[in-house]
Amino acid sequence: MVGVDLGKFVEPQAAQRAREIFTAFITPEILVPERGLQRVEGALQVPCAAASVPEEMTAGEGPRLFFPSCAASGERIRVRGEGFRPNSEVVVRWRFAPSPQLPLGGELLAGRTRTDEVGNFSLEVEIRPLLAQEGGAWLQAEARWEGRWQISPALIRTLELMLQTIFLALMATTLATLIAAPLSFLAARNITARGPVGTAVYYLVRTMFNVVRSIEPLVVAAIFATWVGFGPFAGVLALTVATVVNLGKLFSEVVETIDPGPVEALTATGANPLQVIRYAVIPQITLPFLAFIIYHWDINIRISTVVGFVGGGGIGYQLKLWIDQTDYHRAGTAVWAIVAVVSAMDYISARLREAIR
Repeated sequence: MVGVDLGKFVEPQAAQRAREIFTAFITPEILVPERGLQRVEGALQVPCAAASVPEEMTAGEGPRLFFPSCAASGERIRVRGEGFRPNSEVVVRWRFAPSPQLPLGGELLAGRTRTDEVGNFSLEVEIRPLLAQEGGAWLQAEARWEGRWQISPALIRTLELMLQTIFLALMATTLATLIAAPLSFLAARNITARGPVGTAVYYLVRTMFNVVRSIEPLVVAAIFATWVGFGPFAGVLALTVATVVNLGKLFSEVVETIDPGPVEALTATGANPLQVIRYAVIPQITLPFLAFIIYHWDINIRISTVVGFVGGGGIGYQLKLWIDQTDYHRAGTAVWAIVAVVSAMDYISARLREAIR
């Protein structure tokens, strides 16, 4: 009725795919070997034109490739290379342009060899019948190698975006605090709900908090991403809206639990409402407010990774791209970075909350 099929868990193909994904996630791309590539190619005509004389030619810059400019089908030619990386594997292949016989073009392996200590190689290759049918092809030599281990570009990108995510959450929390703090007094019954006008304001602000809190930050982020475009700005706006109503509700509840004695004492002396708030309310709420602000910064770091999925910037959007591209090793790098930052922020926020109590 609800579409639950427990048999999916034991299907061989699904289980194998799940193992591959989980294995990739727990083996993030942290260090990768330095990879190099040298590629050079030149054209060869098959067969030779009547008036042409086969000549050895050079193609490309840097590494050089020498081979006859034309040859006959079935003939074997000598291909030489100079200037390649020493002691590296070289793959020699024929590369065909699109034609009626090969609409998408194609490649054909000609041979493999290795360069010597000075970066030269020599290889004998056969002119296949397909080359005669196509009138020739491009002969390509490619050398690849792996060097020393280095920090993965995915890790560097992840660290950059995690830093962006932390500051995105910080900006949203700061802006939300500046808005939520004054609104919280309007949503506190003991401060605002005095007389018909004050009671109306109290219920209006409380209703606004409840309505907006019922909307998921993901939906708010999607709205802002459509409005102002994808990126961190949309993420900051979405988190700010979500944080304003959450902090506003928490702040108002703190205000409602203050000791009424100082408030009544100042009121009896003829102090106006602003003076009552300044000298009787704020001293009692400062530490709880700071604790909630720090805690919500921690929460916003977690939420911002999800908000990024709909274009809110930060690490969440990059994580979505890597998952969409089935690049799970790099996605695992982002996931473990999120876990590390969230754990660190949870520890730091707990220590700060203890310090200000």
